[in-house]
Amino acid sequence: MTLQIEDLTKEYLMGELTVSALSGITLNIEQGQFLVILGPSGSGKTTLLNVIGGIDRPTTGKILFGTNGKSTNLVSLKERDLTKYRRLNVGFIFQFYNLVASLTAFENVELAAKLTNPSDEARKISKELLEEVGLGDKSNKFPAQLSGGEQQRVAIARALAKKPKILLADEPTGNIDSETTGKILKLLQRVNENYKVTILLVTHNVGISTLADKVIYLRDGKIFGTSKYDPAKEKEFWEELTVAPPIDTAG
Repeated sequence: MTLQIEDLTKEYLMGELTVSALSGITLNIEQGQFLVILGPSGSGKTTLLNVIGGIDRPTTGKILFGTNGKSTNLVSLKERDLTKYRRLNVGFIFQFYNLVASLTAFENVELAAKLTNPSDEARKISKELLEEVGLGDKSNKFPAQLSGGEQQRVAIARALAKKPKILLADEPTGNIDSETTGKILKLLQRVNENYKVTILLVTHNVGISTLADKVIYLRDGKIFGTSKYDPAKEKEFWEELTVAPPIDTAG
């Protein structure tokens, strides 16, 4: 799986004013990478994630999704085909979890698993994933009976249930404490390594960026820098996380 983004733009009309959310984004993403998209509020992070995930369409540019030796330009797909792309290839993790309140943890995960698997297989996958995220003993709990961190772990299991090629995470630790943040990030690292899922994580938390294979820095809808993984910085991040709250600034 590869993603090649070429000269991507996204504009919104606000009355008579045209607002540019993305401006000339060019980016190559390889299978199995853990990328962090870092920037302050309003920099275009979530917009970029939504466009890559097929939730929103860009104004101009290309998004070439390559798999099995074939490449498809997502921008040119009809809505029906774009829906199929999302269902088969993309898992989403949101800041506010977006679990179905009337379904148990198991049922939330199973609902996603059934999109791409027969019922018996979906049940097996759901059980295994809840065990993987450490919630096997709480599979019959409803979201309101779970902590924020536990709900986020259910959301991660749900995102993995259809075996996506790409996992898109929008501020997945924005509503949880430092200790739970560490657990969620360790889980995402394990998912990246064990399942070979490409992860794109949006955040304005500078500390989290130290865990990524590659960091994309956004400002005013443009890429203004990139950096690569530094093991020393990751070590420092984990040490600081145990004694201080997460850094909450783009610097």
